[in-house]
Amino acid sequence: MTQERQTLLDSLPSSFDTGPQWLRSLRGRAADVLEERGLPNKKTEAWRFTPVRSVVGTEFSHADVGAPKLAAPAPEGVTVRSLRQVLDQEPALLEGRLGRSESEHFAALNTALFTEGLWIHMAAGVVVEEPLQLVHSLPRVSEPGVSYPRVLVTAETGSEATLIETYAGEAAEQLTNSVVEVELGRNAKLDHVRIHENAGLQVGRVDVRQDADSSYRSVVVTLGGALLRFDVRVLLQGQGAECQLNGAYLVDGNDHVDHHTVVEHQAPRCRSNQTYRGIASGHGTAVFDGIVLVHRGAQKTEAHQENRNLLLSETATVHTKPHLEIDTDDVVCSHGATVGSLDEGQLFYLRTRAIPEELARAMLTYAFIERVVDDVGHEPTRDQLREAVLDRIPEGQTIREVT
Repeated sequence: MTQERQTLLDSLPSSFDTGPQWLRSLRGRAADVLEERGLPNKKTEAWRFTPVRSVVGTEFSHADVGAPKLAAPAPEGVTVRSLRQVLDQEPALLEGRLGRSESEHFAALNTALFTEGLWIHMAAGVVVEEPLQLVHSLPRVSEPGVSYPRVLVTAETGSEATLIETYAGEAAEQLTNSVVEVELGRNAKLDHVRIHENAGLQVGRVDVRQDADSSYRSVVVTLGGALLRFDVRVLLQGQGAECQLNGAYLVDGNDHVDHHTVVEHQAPRCRSNQTYRGIASGHGTAVFDGIVLVHRGAQKTEAHQENRNLLLSETATVHTKPHLEIDTDDVVCSHGATVGSLDEGQLFYLRTRAIPEELARAMLTYAFIERVVDDVGHEPTRDQLREAVLDRIPEGQTIREVT
């Protein structure tokens, strides 16, 4: 039987009457934000390069794809539970943890409507040797559908782990609206790899809160997509916390990908670094918007941003805007962005070594993006991403043969 289809805002219920009171209140506040602000339109500054009118106006059926599952059993010291199960049986465990981050637009829609998700909890002092791998796989659908995956990661004091998330799917009319919340305790460390290889519509957000001396390292690899908008927001709330945000994106055909980052330095002696690189060809569009906010009192901050883009066609488009907002002194901050073609000097050098021009261009293109992929610490995942990149660039097979 075909499920009822509604626009995203029409799917909001008039009231929330199931679950614990704190969850009903959380969903109600999210619905109020949506009623007040709605979903983005062409006048919404942060979305001006990524119009979503067609998505907002489309009627979707709700696709309950269930909670994502780990690729292997959880190791000792790590508890992995269904959000639905915890909310049914022990909701007090999630009160004050789930939905702590401010949300608007699509993130608020997820908060109001998610029905399933995953809670990953790492006990104090636990060091997880093998990566925790989550695959969000979408079934092929015959009509527009929407899903709302939700993941909560809590890392207690001194714990360490690597989380690898893959968002995969071939359904062009399927919308995935995901939210991941990460809480890092004192001295906790998380390496977070996120792979986007979804051919459909995708809106995602990651919210991170860091206590003193914690470390968050993110590598985001986006392999195209009909429409993708991905936001990362990191709050450095404890002294000495640090984060590294790296990203690589490839667009071709009519792909449209949009990456937004916000890093807030709220405590002294914190460090952040952002390195995003993109390759745009065909009629693809890539957007990068990065903000570093240094709050009053966050002395001894060190923050750096870099966004570099390579244009391989005259019909591709790149919009880039890294910027800083500093409200204190005694800081070391920098930002920069470039959009251009291949370096003619490097190309000439390779040509003088008897390398054919097309292969030389492909080698430089691959080297440009490989620097980010190499930051993935898990070797099998890193090799998988290298192969995916080679599949998407000209002369990729030839590069395989000569390297």
